[in-house]
Amino acid sequence: MARATIKSIARETGYSVGTVSNALREVDSVREDTRQKIQAAAARLGYRVNMDGLKLRTNKSYRIAVLVSVSSDAAEEWEGVEFTRVLAGISSALQTSRYEMSVFNVADLSDAMTILVRIVQDGLADGVIFSGTLHDDPRIAFLQQHRFPFVTMGMSNSKTPHAYVDFDSQAAAFDATARLVGLGHRRIALVNPPAKLIYAAQRQTGYEQALADGGLAPDPTLIFNGPTTASTGQLCFEALHQLKDRPTACICANEAMTLGVLSAAHEAGVQIGRDMVVISTDDLQLSRYFVPPTTTYYVPIEETSHLLGEYMLKALDGVDSSETQKKIRATLIERQPDTPAPQKAPTT
Repeated sequence: MARATIKSIARETGYSVGTVSNALREVDSVREDTRQKIQAAAARLGYRVNMDGLKLRTNKSYRIAVLVSVSSDAAEEWEGVEFTRVLAGISSALQTSRYEMSVFNVADLSDAMTILVRIVQDGLADGVIFSGTLHDDPRIAFLQQHRFPFVTMGMSNSKTPHAYVDFDSQAAAFDATARLVGLGHRRIALVNPPAKLIYAAQRQTGYEQALADGGLAPDPTLIFNGPTTASTGQLCFEALHQLKDRPTACICANEAMTLGVLSAAHEAGVQIGRDMVVISTDDLQLSRYFVPPTTTYYVPIEETSHLLGEYMLKALDGVDSSETQKKIRATLIERQPDTPAPQKAPTT
């Protein structure tokens, strides 16, 4: 079968070569019904855009850069699980467009900035997606300075609005803490991401608001910050276990930290669900296999990351940032009763 061309589509539809070309390039001067007929015929005939020619004509790469953080700890495997799902969601959103995804591994902020400079100056991509937004994030400032389209996984404190998709961390931490306070817990630990991350501050704000609503003051000895890894969860539990007045509940930023807490608790002979309750607020649905399975606050990561891809395409089309910002509220999945706290946490 001969390769479909603009001329063969013109013969098939009865439109001129110029009209067909403009319709396939989605030029505004072509009527919508005409464009749809021509594009339907192109799809039926198996027409494929000559991307090399299109890139030359438009001076675009038709690539979306996705920055993926690579842990400096070679033994840390959890990030790979999460980013695989994020990339799958972004890829699914780009399938109906001409854009392809390019993944750039970054080790730290300096590495990310170096790569962003290359992307912008060398035209390696037409837009950028990245996560882990920081206070006064230099990546955001750089991209805004160069008017380069981008979407972040996580909101920021930038004075200039930009496209983002975010898990409502403050609401999840508030809900989890309020739930535990309502069940009678008075000593509630928070295992949080590094303080430099925007969502770490949001989580702590939600946690402290719920404590205040319950007439409780936050105890700094119950708040821990560290990488969102299982090893951090282990270290946090070990520190908590050394306290004279131990917590009866613990809220973890993600399931990796939760797994670390569960492992350390098992080693210490602490029974989860009896001596201490553990809740996760960033669920990949793996915690249903933990022993015991923990209560979580769930946001489907594929759906969230699909929005990243959708918003990226809209940003490239010049859509106002007010239409490309969304905070997603988590759904409670109760996997254990999180029973009321004992009158006193075990100290032996």
